[in-house]
Amino acid sequence: MGGGMSTVLSTFLAVVAQASEAAVKDEGAEVFGVIFEFSSLILALIAFYFAVRILPSIGRDVRKRSWLFLSLAAISFGIAMTVSMMNELGVINLPVVYEATEFVFVLMFAIGFYYLFTAEHKETLKLKRQSTTDDLTSLYTHGFFQTYLVNKVSNLKTDGTNLTVLFLDIDDFKQYNDQFGHQEGDYVLQKVAQTITQEARGEDIASRYGGEEFTLILGCDFDTACRVAERLRSSIEERCSTFADPNMRRSVTVCVGIATFDHDADSGDKLVQIADARMYQAKKRGKNQVYTGDVELENDEMEQYHKAHHGSLGLQGS
Repeated sequence: MGGGMSTVLSTFLAVVAQASEAAVKDEGAEVFGVIFEFSSLILALIAFYFAVRILPSIGRDVRKRSWLFLSLAAISFGIAMTVSMMNELGVINLPVVYEATEFVFVLMFAIGFYYLFTAEHKETLKLKRQSTTDDLTSLYTHGFFQTYLVNKVSNLKTDGTNLTVLFLDIDDFKQYNDQFGHQEGDYVLQKVAQTITQEARGEDIASRYGGEEFTLILGCDFDTACRVAERLRSSIEERCSTFADPNMRRSVTVCVGIATFDHDADSGDKLVQIADARMYQAKKRGKNQVYTGDVELENDEMEQYHKAHHGSLGLQGS
């Protein structure tokens, strides 16, 4: 009998202990819920302050626009939690308001995340563009030209398409800078680059090789490239010669060298060397012309010219 009573008492105490533990847990969960909902309200107030501060300066800034919508999402979330807490306390009974603010929260968060992703994507594209584009002329950089030419030449050996390199150099550019100043020199570089871009076709790759030197990669044969080069030379002379005053014309001309894959060379390195050597011969023959004749790649005068202007012409991996 005594053993039975002891068992019942033990069972009762165990049930009471479990019930007490559950009550404590429920009370703890309730306290945690209140703290969470109150914190959400504080977050909503902070987000509201942030949204008010950022609103006048948004404009077309996608990143700021993303933070605005994320702030609105935080505000909606805080309002939803506040309404939920007041419903539970019996202060109000507006479940529709809770559902509406919860929907607004999801919508604002989705829009804000979309704008944030768009801003990051644009920033990535901008950095990529800056790494491959010359700041002054907006043409491709020397590094991009090298990489593109090496890859293009390797593909030519399998697809059999045409490829020609034009090498351009502005005549007497140093003297132009000395006479009219570097700002005017920069203006000429921009005008020449603009003319090259206008004359290039959609698939052509125009680059600033360095200083006053430019390159143009064409997907055409030697004869077609000669016509393109002459048209380009003539256009630059016509469009880029500016006036210091009504009675003095500032002549801007270029020399152009040409080299075509298979016709002149079978590697990117040789293409650049031959095009550059022909450009140098055009300068020796009087400037403001396109030269397509024979050249000597090993030449002391050319070596001195390279050191003074652009150093090595070698391409990696060609």
